[in-house]
Amino acid sequence: MPIKLALPKGHLLDGTATLLRRADWGLSGYHRKVNYYHLKSDRFPNLQAKVFHEKDIPIQVAVGNYDLGICGLDWVEELLVKYPSSAIVKVKSLGYGESVLYMAASQSAGGVSTRKELLTKPGIMRIASEYPNLAESFAVSLRLRQFSIFPLWGAAEVYPPESADLVLISVGIEGELLSYGLVPVSKVLNSSACLIANASSWATKDLSEVLTSIEDGLFIMEKPTSLADVVRMPEIVTHYSTEADE
Repeated sequence: MPIKLALPKGHLLDGTATLLRRADWGLSGYHRKVNYYHLKSDRFPNLQAKVFHEKDIPIQVAVGNYDLGICGLDWVEELLVKYPSSAIVKVKSLGYGESVLYMAASQSAGGVSTRKELLTKPGIMRIASEYPNLAESFAVSLRLRQFSIFPLWGAAEVYPPESADLVLISVGIEGELLSYGLVPVSKVLNSSACLIANASSWATKDLSEVLTSIEDGLFIMEKPTSLADVVRMPEIVTHYSTEADE
């Protein structure tokens, strides 16, 4: 029975390619200049891999088109916060591709810079993001009285202050926000690359050989994680910051 794997393009590609190379998968076509999106493994003849935009991978896995996927935790949570019954098992954090989702505002005068200001600012709070579901969830958790969510395909940093009061944006370090002329209002989610599985595939398919090879790759990358007991493996714990500013 074939095992189907969804692999990411974009900022996780290099780290994922390194992991799978050290796991000795033999995916010779998976690299930064990839132009062939259907890949075969020399080590696992029954494994079929395809390269996707990262945000599409949780959806592909949830609907059962793929048994396994590697993507950022942020995109998994973007799906689950709206569709919590999605058939996804969060298997393991892979320890690379770290990023942080911040709710941020413009540095210019008149913008909001604290959660207290969010709650007291009159009018409709305009929030732009590639993560509209997480943005809405965060706004609801803060009990914002009026807000509008503007879904984006990228470049959220250019929207404040003229076209948005806030953006929910992913950055590698907080200093990156400052380079965009933004200030952090709240940290929403810590994210990194993670391995996910379709719930039915997790329950019915023998994925142990593939998972063990990933463990080997992680060990070589000096990440002391274990996939040995895959049946009882704990899910990733996700923390959302919702405490009010002092």
